[in-house]
Amino acid sequence: MSVTLYLGCVIRSLYPEVEKAVKETLNRVSIHFEEPKDASCCAPLGFFSLNRNVWLRLNERNMRLFQSTVVTACDDCFASLSDAFKIVSEKNGIKAPEVKPFEKIMMEKLEERGMVFSFKGLRCAVQHSCHLLRPARGMDDAENPRMVKRILERLGYLPIPYEGELDCCGGLVFEDRMSRVLADRKTRALEESGADCVVVTCSHCMRQLKSVSKLPVLHLAQLSALSLDVKPGEIGVPETLVRRMVKP
Repeated sequence: MSVTLYLGCVIRSLYPEVEKAVKETLNRVSIHFEEPKDASCCAPLGFFSLNRNVWLRLNERNMRLFQSTVVTACDDCFASLSDAFKIVSEKNGIKAPEVKPFEKIMMEKLEERGMVFSFKGLRCAVQHSCHLLRPARGMDDAENPRMVKRILERLGYLPIPYEGELDCCGGLVFEDRMSRVLADRKTRALEESGADCVVVTCSHCMRQLKSVSKLPVLHLAQLSALSLDVKPGEIGVPETLVRRMVKP
């Protein structure tokens, strides 16, 4: 299987450990990927409202660079690319490549191979990405999202519920006071949940929660790579979390 990997600006700039985890995971589940060198920012949904025309022009250019199914490492990139590609393809009468978030292609591969890993006992609170779920793009149930939790269960982790699980963390809210209010409310709920870590699939959620949470905040790809025997130090998984895991 061959795909186009689109990591997005934030992961490339701030989180090399997530980039490493995404690539190691894809390699270890036999997904060949290419990265277009000339791809630009996708201007995610918090930004395109500033200039819709620029958003469409940027992503029309991106669309013409991508030759296969696009896998995104950030759900905001998934939403921006898939929405823009749909508009551009309908306007110009051309076929757009399919866009899938990392968790979707990971779920498909785990199910295809029947992969289930040994229980590790690590309690994970999932921060669900607003722009993956709303408006609906056919990836998960917006009222009861299960995809990331199902992946975690197959990987051997324990997803746990918590109050306000579907609430926004404020990662792409540009009004500073409101962004902080949302972040503080979400952080309190996460820290009271009994979780060992927070799991995200959006780089903006990651940036926001890392700035305020006392819990480790990990991308799903980091836990995926860990289950696939990538060394924790190579992908930014804290040793304190590794020590909490149940030994097989």
